[in-house]
Amino acid sequence: MTGWGEQPDVAGRRIGKEGRLLLIRTLGEGGSGSIWLARDLKHERHVAIKFLHVGSLDNEAARTRFIREGRGFGQLGHENLVRVYGLGYEGDRPYLVLEFVDGQTLWDLLEERHNFEPEQALLIARDVASGLCVAHAAGVVHRDLKPANVMIRKSDRVVKVLDFGIAKDLNASTAITRIGTYIGTPAYSAPEQIVGEEIDHRTDIYALGVILYELLTGPLTLDGRQTTELFRATMKEQNIPLGDLHAQVSRPVARLIQRMTRRHKDRRPADMETVHEECTRLLGILAGDVGAADKTSIRMVLRDLFES
Repeated sequence: MTGWGEQPDVAGRRIGKEGRLLLIRTLGEGGSGSIWLARDLKHERHVAIKFLHVGSLDNEAARTRFIREGRGFGQLGHENLVRVYGLGYEGDRPYLVLEFVDGQTLWDLLEERHNFEPEQALLIARDVASGLCVAHAAGVVHRDLKPANVMIRKSDRVVKVLDFGIAKDLNASTAITRIGTYIGTPAYSAPEQIVGEEIDHRTDIYALGVILYELLTGPLTLDGRQTTELFRATMKEQNIPLGDLHAQVSRPVARLIQRMTRRHKDRRPADMETVHEECTRLLGILAGDVGAADKTSIRMVLRDLFES
């Protein structure tokens, strides 16, 4: 099959049952496929269509992960996780029909703003943790959590975790990725992920700790380091300069990040629920009322993110 799904000249093509999905324009590239904006003519809503990369059609592992994302992970159902409406095929090429999120990724916002206020950063981390609590309860580890895979919707500032394309299903009877194989993004990968050991929900906790660090201090300066150098630094707990953190944020916040990014996963918070609770507690302290965090309006705290 040709790579038409990645070409700009097919805008206006209709796919799906009875041609109900009208392709409008490309949105970009995800970790496992190309993304298109489309109109679902049956439900009268905009959706995102993710096509498996043409080069992955004959890759059994990539194809299996992609289909699993549509059939299993898409059924998690949480406000902070992007919804998967369905799985379809155009010829032999699978595609996912996803919730369209009109907003910006944390990566884009970090490039524009450099960093966030502590209350904003903690609120974002709390909501990411909220969504991942549901995923982890279902036995799903994201495995590629990073600023480019977290988006904030413009209309209501809701935080959305995207792209479960390389997620691991801890309940699966057979593993797609062999032990000893690395998969992920170097700057956000936990030590056990780097060396190809067994991962679990605490691997996502590590990645969220790195994200929280970046939200508060700005993007990590990697100084052109190669992947092997990043891995070496992570294994020695030197990837994140925690020593500078205490001068920039409050001691309780610094301690939380330090716990989340510890080299040994047994020393990190026990689960994502603990991270969620700690972020909520710290938000309450910032508000001057430990009970205030549950009343915090996302729209108010994140209201200036899209204002020029």
